[in-house]
Amino acid sequence: MDEVFPPPIRLPGEPEPRREVLEQRHHEPPEIVDIPIDAYGAEAAAANLAERLARVRSGAVHVADHGLDLLAPPFARDLDRVDGPPWARSTLVVFGAHGTPSSRQLGRVLAVMRARHPAAVELAWRHFPDPGAHPRSAVLALAAEAAAAQGRFWALTRELLSMRHHDPIELSAAMVRAGLDAARTLAAMREGTGADRIVADTASALASGVVFTPALFIDGERYQGELDPEAVSAALGRRPNGATERCRTAPGAEGPAGV
Repeated sequence: MDEVFPPPIRLPGEPEPRREVLEQRHHEPPEIVDIPIDAYGAEAAAANLAERLARVRSGAVHVADHGLDLLAPPFARDLDRVDGPPWARSTLVVFGAHGTPSSRQLGRVLAVMRARHPAAVELAWRHFPDPGAHPRSAVLALAAEAAAAQGRFWALTRELLSMRHHDPIELSAAMVRAGLDAARTLAAMREGTGADRIVADTASALASGVVFTPALFIDGERYQGELDPEAVSAALGRRPNGATERCRTAPGAEGPAGV
């Protein structure tokens, strides 16, 4: 019999375990406690989305003459997922993903921006999930798009960004808090609703020079400060200065990344 490692520990007076029991312990695979493979109910759609995201490529990135990457394509109220009034003087476009270590901090930043600048800033979300680094990011992006089909994109996005655990129970609770029909939302996720938008947003991220999330663009230019409410708030309100553009090769133009 192969040596069992670590050796079993016997308490005083406890009989020595039988040989067949030791062999069974040694050769059987360990029991793994984890969520079921189809726990979200939309894993097939998420896997398909992940494959599509892995094939996204980008070319040159447009850069302002003062060196900041420019948002491509530009902000468009009729296309972006927007939260804020159309008369706002500034735009804050976020390339984000759910289920990442920075998600909750991003949620705090956006909440402060919404509270401090309710009439002055339009927030826009563009997806940039990286399923390779964050396995739940694809299925959670599908959940957000399924919510959009019910007119509740930002309601669920705020809930997703505040979640401590990104498991099926938490997602279900977030759907309820966002006022969603859970069965309808799950059906839309299984159908891959919004997958085309998620892929297009990822292409936009790469075309804008983004290689990790979150990445913020204020009035079409890359924000390079800290992910901190005070720093982002101070940077808001800057308007485009009409700088000329040049191009550079997209960094790591082979798909999304996240932190």
